[in-house]
This record gives sequence, structure tokens and C-alpha cells, in this order.
Amino acid sequence: MIAGRLLSQFIAVAEELHFGRAAARLHMAQPPLSQAIKHLEELVGVQLLARSKHSVVLTPAGRAFLDDARELLKQGQRAIDTARRASKGLTGRVTIGFSWSVSYELLPRILHDFRIQFPAIHVDLCELVSVEQIVSLHAGKIDLGIVRLPLSNAADINMRVIDVERLIAVLPRDHRLAASPSLRLESLAEEPFMIFPPDRSPGLHAKVLMACEEAGFSPRIALEARQIAGMASLVAAGIGVMLLPAQVRSCPHPGVVYKDLDNDSEHLELKIAAAWHPDNVSAGVHSMLSVLDRWCPKGIATLHPVTEKRANRAARAPRSLALPADRAGGEDRRRE
Repeated sequence: MIAGRLLSQFIAVAEELHFGRAAARLHMAQPPLSQAIKHLEELVGVQLLARSKHSVVLTPAGRAFLDDARELLKQGQRAIDTARRASKGLTGRVTIGFSWSVSYELLPRILHDFRIQFPAIHVDLCELVSVEQIVSLHAGKIDLGIVRLPLSNAADINMRVIDVERLIAVLPRDHRLAASPSLRLESLAEEPFMIFPPDRSPGLHAKVLMACEEAGFSPRIALEARQIAGMASLVAAGIGVMLLPAQVRSCPHPGVVYKDLDNDSEHLELKIAAAWHPDNVSAGVHSMLSVLDRWCPKGIATLHPVTEKRANRAARAPRSLALPADRAGGEDRRRE
């Protein structure tokens, strides 16, 4: 392999066709430059420059070698630039886990901003519920997750809250309250509810139960919904009503209406967080977190593993005692 220094010296002489000017351009003495070109010709095995007292001329072999020498130097510089960009998180790939409930609005906006700032980083997406994302983070199958809090299996995972949204009611279009501009949760006390099971969506499950309990009733569960696909059609068919994240408005269904809830309840607030394992923070993860910084609500800091343990205990507590993640261990939060 020919050193890049030799290639640069040959290119300078080939372009100047004068050893003195080439030496000045390279900031070196002429004799070492002449020796370097002689050494290069020995390595190549052919004469690259025809020299006389008054001129330096490229041989046919030298003209052919010049083009490849320039390309080799460009490739070397590209390799250096690529490595430097990768070290800064400007290239590479990152695998993002996400739950269905953020795919309507939040995730597309995040990916749009990320592509603008880091166009050379390839993003792989992996749809998983929040508890599955934590398992995948531990196993190194994903680099970063977009999860809902609280979670019960994230004791050693870092979290950063990036958005807060409300639960809204999803009703059949012919429902008695369909024409109301908004409603209170207690007005649905006699309705059958569809709800997500605690093993798949513990945060949403707990939030719905606690919000209903605060409104003075326990919901009558008609169906546990393991997948969001098709649930709007079941609501439209009158199987039951649902409380879903407000993002679902981005995916309208002709048979249902979406209604804001007037209840001033923190249980109707949903926190969405970026989650990553502190021992697996690649440059790509740093790049994604830099984009997510703008999504972090004012006054919300990163939840570190010690803090998350307390949030986990809240998630496992009986529903009458459970606390939302932002109140569990809040004294331990610190800004990065």
C-alpha cells in the first residue's frame, strides 16, 4: 500500500511539472522530494516522470497513475470524514422502539426533525409496547425507546419526558353525548368500557382506572383491547367506549367522535418519555436525544435509574394508591 504522503508528493510534482515549485508548495526541501518520487517509482515498478535539465514531463504511465492517485487521496479523506462524522453522531444507524399510540402524530414529527438535522443516519423502527421496549433495551435489540410512563420493569433505564398529552373519550357517532363539545368523565359511568390490559399497556391501564375512580365510578369492562387496530370500528359498533391518547385524532374514523374531557385530573395526563440504557449510549442515540431536547416540556428533567425505581413502585402499587410517574420520586430528579 502506497502512503498518502507519497501520493500527495507525486500529485504536486505532476501538477507543477517542476520539482522546485512542488517542493515549495509542499513546504519541504527539493532533494527529499526527488528521493520520494524515485522511491514511489520503485514501488510502482515503472517510470512516472521523465526528467531532464530543463523539464519534467509525465510519462503515459504517470498520466494514468495521476488520476488514480487523486481518487485514492479522495477516498482516504472520505474515510476520515466518515469516521469523524460517525464519532459525532452524524452518520450510522439507530434503532428506535415505539408504541402504536405515538405513531399517529408524535413519532412522525420527531423523525421529520431528525432527518433534517441528521440526514446521513439511518433509522430502523421497531413497533413494541412500552414494557417490550424495556426488555429490548436490556437485550440491546433497540437503541432508544419512545415509551409511556409509569413502567414497572425499567429500574436501570434512563428516561427523559418528551411530551405530555391528555386522554380523550372515543364514542360512537350516534352516542347520546356525541354532539356535546366536551364532557365530563363521570357522564360515562354507565357505559361499557374497552380498556388495554395491564400486561401490555400498564401505564394506560392504570391511568384509565385511576381517572374513573377519581370521577366516582369503576368502569364496567366490556373488552380488553390488545391491539389498537380495529378498536375504533368496535367503538363505532357500540361494543363500548374508550379513553385513548389525544394523538388518535390524527387518524379519524367515520363511525366515532373524539371528545375532550373537562375533568381537572392528573390521571388524564399521559407522559411520553425517551428511554435508553445508560451502558449503551451510541453517537446515534446522542444525536436522537439532541433532537428530542426540543420536545422536553419545560421544567421536566431526565429520570435516572434511581428515580425510576420509585416510579416503578408506584406502577406496581394498588390502583387506589398508585402515583403518576412525575410525582414518584420527584425529589431525586436533576437536570442534565
